[in-house]
Amino acid sequence: MRKAFIFILGIIFFSLVNLSSVYAISITANIPEKYQEVYPGERLYFEIAVKYPENPTRVDLRLNYIIEKDGEVVTRSKALKAVETQASFLDYIIIPEGSPSSFHDLKIEVRDYGDLEEDVSTGFKLAEKGLDRIAKYFFITIGGMVFLGILVMVDIFRRKK
Repeated sequence: MRKAFIFILGIIFFSLVNLSSVYAISITANIPEKYQEVYPGERLYFEIAVKYPENPTRVDLRLNYIIEKDGEVVTRSKALKAVETQASFLDYIIIPEGSPSSFHDLKIEVRDYGDLEEDVSTGFKLAEKGLDRIAKYFFITIGGMVFLGILVMVDIFRRKK
């Protein structure tokens, strides 16, 4: 009788407790050294490694790639990848022309069609194109020469009087 009572209490306890399975997932993102500094209009290549050891079946993962500067979205892209227990792949996103040069963040949001939500981010430097820099130096030099020319002209007119 006592064993039957404990057995019934055990069944009631386990029926009241909702046991849900939780799967461990590990996601890493890495920008290769060659692409740590890119220019506007170029592709930013990056590696993503997904380890999902307890996953029993193939799962489709929705990947959202977002480039941010100071919390503001510069550009975004989406991808869909199928993963079993682990996957590693190389992907890219195009940096829009006219993006300001400074440090940017690449944020990768990973979602499945269930409860899985993981985010990972890494940083890179968006550099100024060499021609833009040369053009700036050229205009600064020309502006300085024009300014000096005006000063010389003013000095010549003063000395004539």
